[in-house]
Formats: sequence, structure tokens, C-alpha cells
Amino acid sequence: MEKYVTFEEYRELFQKMQAMIAPADFKPPPNGEVDGIVLPPGMDEVVRDLKDFEVREDDAWIVTYPKAGTTWAQEIMSCVMHDGNLEEVNKRHTTFRVPFLELNLPEPIRRMKNMPHTHKIVAEMPSPRVIKSHLPGQLLPPQLWTKKPKIVYVMRNPKDVVVSTFHFMRMMDRSPTKQAETFAEFLENMLDEKCIFGTWWDHYLYFWRKRHEPNILVLQFEDMKRDLRGIVEQTSQFLGKNFSAETLDAITEHCTFANMKKNPMANQDSVFALPVDEKTGDKASFMRKGKVGDWRSHFTVAQNEAMDALIKEKLHGTGLTFDFD
Repeated sequence: MEKYVTFEEYRELFQKMQAMIAPADFKPPPNGEVDGIVLPPGMDEVVRDLKDFEVREDDAWIVTYPKAGTTWAQEIMSCVMHDGNLEEVNKRHTTFRVPFLELNLPEPIRRMKNMPHTHKIVAEMPSPRVIKSHLPGQLLPPQLWTKKPKIVYVMRNPKDVVVSTFHFMRMMDRSPTKQAETFAEFLENMLDEKCIFGTWWDHYLYFWRKRHEPNILVLQFEDMKRDLRGIVEQTSQFLGKNFSAETLDAITEHCTFANMKKNPMANQDSVFALPVDEKTGDKASFMRKGKVGDWRSHFTVAQNEAMDALIKEKLHGTGLTFDFD
């Protein structure tokens, strides 16, 4: 990435893109589809191009449904792949250390810096690469399933995913005609079969069914909250690293929610244009609360009952369960 832009330039360009975003950009139509999966504007073309993306056996991939714990897990993986050298980690923003494979700045903005698509930049990166994606398994580069690099997949209880995505979309919408969407309206859209990146249950179950494959590690956000040190050690061993207790402790401390939230190299707050609440004067944050059970302050009794019924229907017989508290 540094070959094309500095971090400061990237942030400026990203905020130009953010100013162009409207809520309708994340609802079908007119977004493109690939294999029945609705994708953000322009991403359908990228996904088709990814069919020829060259995967490397020493890659480390972090794949998640949006707002399921991506930033947290990618920071753990980046620290591990830097062999616990946190001084080196903090020299580069996470956006540059762990590129978002399918996310591109709009073409007019990329043209300003003569930037190619992100996946073409990733193709130029030296090994070992840590690569992030929100794509459902069937849309990921086909070589992922033949070369079998290490893949960490993180899932989060779907009620908190809905709430986190709701606040994220409010933060992202910087359009002049911004219109606040109620939580009820947002929930209905999130549970539509045509929501962006597909449904959470299809996304989760694709990897849940592959959880016993040796190159795939499935984690849950709730376990990361409960035992971060254990997850850091498990991830390190999965990625082929055998660290001392001291190194594991240092990575764990670096990756606590509180420390990441105040670290400009680990937090996307340093990229986004963040709105300020007119009533409280508080600035929004990409890393908002990072807690389990925030759904309780958003769901009505009826909404919760409907969500419980959906979860029971979609996960019946799979063995997949979640901690909601």
C-alpha cells in the first residue's frame, strides 16, 4: 500500500469516499450480485476478478461476517505474524498491515494516486501476508481451498452483530441528505435474504462446517472477551508460533479492547470521519463498546422473540451455539 499512498493520504482519500456514501448504497437494488450474494457497489466486479487471485500457502487469512470481531482478531494475528514485535507493529496502521482484500476506494479517488485495486496491491506484498475479507466462503478466491493457507474465522452472536452494524452504518453515513434509519427498520433489512454479504447464518455455517479442517480455526467473539490470553495462545499455535509466556502476555495486553481503542495504529477511528452526537457532544467510534449483550438495550421483547425463533430455525442440528450475555 505504501508504494501508492502514505497513511495520511489514504485517510484523506477514504474520508472523501465516506462523504459519498448514502444508506441506499448498502441496500439492494441496485448493487451487484455474485451467485445470489448482494455486494457493496462495485465489489461484484472485484469478486469476479478474485477467481484468478494467487493465494500463497504461507498466507494468514482473517475472514468474518461484518462487525463480528474482525479488527480485534486481525490485530492479534498481525502481532503473532510479527513474532510479538509490538514496536514494529505500531509503526504501521492496521489498514496497511492487514489489507481488506475486496474493499477499493472509488475509481475517481484511486485515480488521484494512480492506485490499482486493493487485491492487486495485495498480490505485490511480500510473504507472509495477513489478509482480511468479509466475503462468504463461496466467493473467496478458489485457490484458498486448494492451497489451504491458515484461515482464522471469527463469529459473534448475531444479536450483537445486528446492533454493532446498526451503529457502524450510522457512523459511515456522512452524506448531506443523511436520514436516520430506526433500529426496527435496520433489523428488518439485516434479516432479509438479500442483505449485504449474504445472511449471517449462511456466512457462519459455511465455515462452521469446515471447523475440523486443520488449516481453519473458528473463534467466537464471546470467547475472546472471556479469555483473551487463551485466544492469543491458541491463535499463535495455530499460526505455527511457539511464544514464551512473556510474549503472549505482551500481545494480550496490546490487544485488550481498551488499549486498541486508544491506539491509533490499531483502531480504524484514525481513518474514518467520525460524527459527533449533537446532544452529548461525544464523538462516535469504530470500536464502540466491544461488549457482549449490548443487544438488550436495543431489542424489544417481540424483536428478541422473533430473533430467537430465527436462530433456532437456522442453527437447528448444526451444533453451533452462542453466548448472548
